[in-house]
Amino acid sequence: MDFRFSAQEEAFRREVREFILTEIPQELRWAERDAYGDALWPTVLEARKNLARKGWATMHWPQEHGGQGASPVMQMLLREEMAYWGVPEAIAFDDGPNMIGPTIIQFGSEHLKKTHLPPIARAESYWCQGYTEPGGGSDLAALRSVAVRDGDCYVITGQKDYCSGAARAGWIHYLARTNPEAPRHRGISCFLVDMRSAGIKLRPLDEAHGRSGMLNEVFFDDVRVPVENLLGGEDNGWQVAMSNLNRERGGIENVGYARSLLHDLVVYTRETVRDGKPLFQIPQVRARLAEAAVGIEACRLAAYRVAWLQGQGRVPVYEGSMSKLLGSEMLQRFANLALQVLGLYGPLEPDSRAAPLMGRIEETYVSSVSSTIYMGTSEIQRNIIAQRGLGLPRG
Repeated sequence: MDFRFSAQEEAFRREVREFILTEIPQELRWAERDAYGDALWPTVLEARKNLARKGWATMHWPQEHGGQGASPVMQMLLREEMAYWGVPEAIAFDDGPNMIGPTIIQFGSEHLKKTHLPPIARAESYWCQGYTEPGGGSDLAALRSVAVRDGDCYVITGQKDYCSGAARAGWIHYLARTNPEAPRHRGISCFLVDMRSAGIKLRPLDEAHGRSGMLNEVFFDDVRVPVENLLGGEDNGWQVAMSNLNRERGGIENVGYARSLLHDLVVYTRETVRDGKPLFQIPQVRARLAEAAVGIEACRLAAYRVAWLQGQGRVPVYEGSMSKLLGSEMLQRFANLALQVLGLYGPLEPDSRAAPLMGRIEETYVSSVSSTIYMGTSEIQRNIIAQRGLGLPRG
């Protein structure tokens, strides 16, 4: 692996940075808490379309499906810059282009490709994921949603929790059990479901750091889904879901976010005087900042190694889990360090005039807790690393 970026990759990074600073409205940057609200959502939609017009939303798709065939490293550069400059995930890491779109390319019929890939590429459709269920958590094989074949439809009943962006989504990719007699990891199927279908109800879930409109519980009550909306074939949903999750577990968003905060925190310590001298001149502060910088860079290299492996045609299952584990736990440690450096000012929320760094440290501290839970908890990631990476037996 070459740890240096090519001249083309560096030029692309600069182009992305210029695009963000000129084309992404300032009110959207560092506005993750409010991005799904009514006030900002129209601006979010326009920014998504601007990204799509550049061809960057689907740059990693094959050319025959409207993409640019860009390398995984190029795509990761885009995602890192978006995170670094605080672009909301509804724009920077949309489920449609980054997860379900590539999965439709891999597993979908020609009908599904023609129906869904063009509007995804044009940022005309917004997707959410229906995997996690009450009592199941990261154990997707424990799902209890049921899909029963009835003529040319499946009838689905069940409940999903923690569905990101469900209130804004037009479509959901949904896992349900189609063969209750099969072993846990078999007999599961994946369906593409129109969120306007009769029988779907949503209940919002407020988050600890105040973000609203993002997470929802989604209830399916005898929802009829056409057979043609089955993705990957009946009872093959586990393979479809794992393909999706392997794309999700890169961790570069945590890295980009932490790099940006570290930069601003260093500036803050140079400019903030305590007891007659800048905080940066305190040896313990400098040492902790240096420790954070090393940790962030290690996580960055782990994330780009995942992209490099993908570019070599390999499927980085346990490597992706390593990157996700490292990045999420690093963000928690860094947020805790930043709070200690800021002292009593650290917990101030963004709407406080005295909050340093626009209150981003407080928000990061609270939201970083969930980073070790979603996309598979840290315990799940360690199990994957132990079993798939080290070859250890199941406990």
